Amino acid sequence: MNLSNVKIFIQKLVAGLRLLAGECLLPAVFLNLCVEAFSRESVIMPFFYLIKSPLVFCYNTLLILVTLSFSFFFKRRRFVRFFISALWVTVGITDFILLQFRTTPFTAVDLLLIDSAFSIMGHYLSVFQIILVLLAVLLVIGIGVFLFIRAKKETRRLSPLVAGVMVLSFLLIGTGSTNLFVSCNILERNFGNLAQGFHTNGLPYCFLTSIFRTGISRPVSYSEDEIDRIVASITGTPAPADGRPVSPETEVSPSPAPDTPDPSGNPSGQPDDTEPASSEYPNFIFLQLESFFDPTCINGAKYSSDPVPNFRRLKESCSSGFLKVPSVGAGTANTEFEILTGINLDFFGPGEYPYKTILTETTCESLAYNLSALGLKAHAIHNNDGTFYGRNTVFPKLGFHTFTPIEYMGTYETTPLGWAKDKILTKNILNALTSTEEQDFVFAISVQGHGAYPDEAVLRNPHISIDALPEELEDSYYGLLYFVNQLYEMDDFLGQLTEALEQYDEEVVLVLYGDHLPSFPFTDELLSNGSVYETEYVIWSNRPSGERIRKDMEAYALSSYVLNRYDIHEGLFTRFHQTQAESETYLSDMELLAYDILYGPMESYNGELPFEATDMQFGINPIQITKVIVKNSEERRSCIFINGINFTPYSTAYVNEKKCTTTYVNPQLLSVSGFSPADTLTVSVAQVGTDSFPLSFTAPLTVTTGSEEPSDN
Repeated sequence: MNLSNVKIFIQKLVAGLRLLAGECLLPAVFLNLCVEAFSRESVIMPFFYLIKSPLVFCYNTLLILVTLSFSFFFKRRRFVRFFISALWVTVGITDFILLQFRTTPFTAVDLLLIDSAFSIMGHYLSVFQIILVLLAVLLVIGIGVFLFIRAKKETRRLSPLVAGVMVLSFLLIGTGSTNLFVSCNILERNFGNLAQGFHTNGLPYCFLTSIFRTGISRPVSYSEDEIDRIVASITGTPAPADGRPVSPETEVSPSPAPDTPDPSGNPSGQPDDTEPASSEYPNFIFLQLESFFDPTCINGAKYSSDPVPNFRRLKESCSSGFLKVPSVGAGTANTEFEILTGINLDFFGPGEYPYKTILTETTCESLAYNLSALGLKAHAIHNNDGTFYGRNTVFPKLGFHTFTPIEYMGTYETTPLGWAKDKILTKNILNALTSTEEQDFVFAISVQGHGAYPDEAVLRNPHISIDALPEELEDSYYGLLYFVNQLYEMDDFLGQLTEALEQYDEEVVLVLYGDHLPSFPFTDELLSNGSVYETEYVIWSNRPSGERIRKDMEAYALSSYVLNRYDIHEGLFTRFHQTQAESETYLSDMELLAYDILYGPMESYNGELPFEATDMQFGINPIQITKVIVKNSEERRSCIFINGINFTPYSTAYVNEKKCTTTYVNPQLLSVSGFSPADTLTVSVAQVGTDSFPLSFTAPLTVTTGSEEPSDN
């Protein structure tokens, strides 16, 4: 390329930059203001954001400008710019909609939850609102199609080389600016508070970060020697001379985590609510309560009576404390993840749900695996759809032997908003405990306290009335009234459950806690404990002894803390938390360990993951077909009666592999009518949730038309 060609190229590049500024700069500024208006739920606040943080605002405008610059690769630039702009506006609108029902903003990981979102959309939006959303989507698509058809090819085109150099330059500028601003603390790399992070750093940056930052990045200090050091510190033995890590199976006597006795302490270190540990382990029940917390913690709130009397009795008589959870207003599965695995969610990308990312690919050490290694059977129970958060595929990778979602629970009562009430969990928990001869680990997840909460009166005769609220929550009166009455019923469930467990003839340890605060406009200042990221936990047993101990902790430390009190040290992460909590490198070592076992070469396990996914059974009691009867009518239509056991309203018949409209009569009988007869029918029953996904099938039975006796297939 001679000098004249270089000069011509530079002239074209300058012309392209002018074209970019003329066609994309103002739209980028407008789009940034637009998405921030949605994110901040205010038309005025984006301008305050511009004045307060001009560098951050300009940086986010640059990010949008970079995306718009890709339009110069296409002949119909205006249409492409419209399409990209529509995507940004959609991100802003989606963020605005989600913030009406929860406190965490929209991230790319939410796109992986789209199947779960559809299954619960009816709880959040009315039919009219859903229709409006669909019409808006169709309108945008229609405008896009119209613009594509009518758009003319741009006369001022750029050569692919000029366009490529220009876009690449902006990408490099954007990347360089990101690294510079992060190093200068103008932008944050990690968002401890996701909602606050979006406002501080801007929606475009945070949303794009959630796309490109998932999983646990390789720590700078990661090495085989570092893993050897951590494992050696856990096991209490020096690292081997050959550099290989000590096996996680090595015996260790961890030092108990320090406690804060209340009132007189428990210096022995024995479990506070049980007799000293014996050779036989107790049954463990971890009960995760949806949005559960003590509403008297709201400063200035007064109620006609105590909304949670049973919970108050438990936390005043048992070991308890505040639990730091990873989210507020939503994110049940992330608290669940920390409790089960002992891994800090802060190590992952912003807004990430490991249930929808890494745990779709691999197994992971968990409380279920560790207790199973001691002979306990691991059961999961949830009074909501089995596919929500992908639990039907994740729980086998966390070591559960059975999973009983709502599809296997029979009939149940619902709240005015359609969520299953928690009292159905009592019989299912007891059923799990009595289903095996060995001891059991039960992980139960409730749903009754779930939002969205109403903005109008939906309760006719509430048990609890609200006598006073702080001014900041007055607009949430009806929602809070509904919520505290759901808390009252959830608390009643706790009373029924503990009463039933008191009569159980084996030792049972119940650990109950709230997964996160509900999605109300709470602030730290409105709560007596001073943090929207704290719920409470209680450790109760039907064999009480010892003093009550008050201790606040992180959610990822709770399970190892409970096990330590019962002299149980099974599992690498269990021992890590039990022995290293006071270490100066506690958090950094935890991140190294988490990266190694989930994304690295698994040096801590001698290079081989020791956990295999379980052949998980749905439901404690299998659903079976015992007889199929086919009745033919004169109209040449058939009615099929299916006899069996453990049918529920979610039981759906499949005849000759075709899904049929099924009537649930009772737990022993289903009927299928209007079916065209055939000489031989193959009948099976599946449990199908609201998302139409079959969780399990019975063994198929074949029957000849007119016969009442089935045959094995």
